[in-house]
Amino acid sequence: MMKICVAGQGAFGQKHLDALKRIADVEVTSLVGGNQDATAEVAKKYGIPHHTGDLSEGGHVRRFNPSHQWVHKRIKKGELKIQQMDVQTYFFRRKNINAAGNPRSWTDHLLWHHAAHTIDLFQYQAGETISDCYAVQGPTHPQLGIAMDMGIVAKVPSGAILTLSLSFNNDGPLGSFFRYICDNGTYKAFYDDLSDGKDNKIDVSKVDVSMDGIELEDREFIAAIKEKREPNASLAQLLPCMRVLGKLEQIVDPQRRAHA
Repeated sequence: MMKICVAGQGAFGQKHLDALKRIADVEVTSLVGGNQDATAEVAKKYGIPHHTGDLSEGGHVRRFNPSHQWVHKRIKKGELKIQQMDVQTYFFRRKNINAAGNPRSWTDHLLWHHAAHTIDLFQYQAGETISDCYAVQGPTHPQLGIAMDMGIVAKVPSGAILTLSLSFNNDGPLGSFFRYICDNGTYKAFYDDLSDGKDNKIDVSKVDVSMDGIELEDREFIAAIKEKREPNASLAQLLPCMRVLGKLEQIVDPQRRAHA
């Protein structure tokens, strides 16, 4: 039985806890969260014997969603090559609350949270590190202290480009919408759903053992520990994404750029 500590008691932390319940031979023995009252409540809900506030929250990467896996496998086979990824990440969040509608113990961020998912996915699908990037951001929210709108463009050495629009001001359909414009077709992904450019749905139910990307992420990390290997989306593999985010922050934040 593998004993696991989960970092983050919020909406996505609980999604990981739900996923781990479906994986054999693992036991969550500790929960780490920022809001200790909420952490205690979630620990009780899931029967976790220990909880603390010593670590900060973790996040989910898009690599594991079956829709993006389907595209990735075709790229690896040489059947597709990305020309452009066009992505819209839109939420309506003018208060510091999480996806479940509860107060956060940390402030969400368009660049360091939501753009990070797409920057990593773009480099993963392109098989290259971003060589050129630029960003602009809108006004800073007076209470939250963060930009509520942002636009990012990036390019890899082979020429494939990323266009990414992000907003916390969007009062409409919510989430991240991905369009893969390729040399051999166009594909649209929304979490675990995938369709072609003409809205014909593509069955991704046989891509992996589950349709839950979070469960697949957890299964990969558990398997890597058992097999004593580096997991897909390890910290080392995500460092190139963090470096790109650092460059973009220097572009959109003049004070940080002046002291860099």
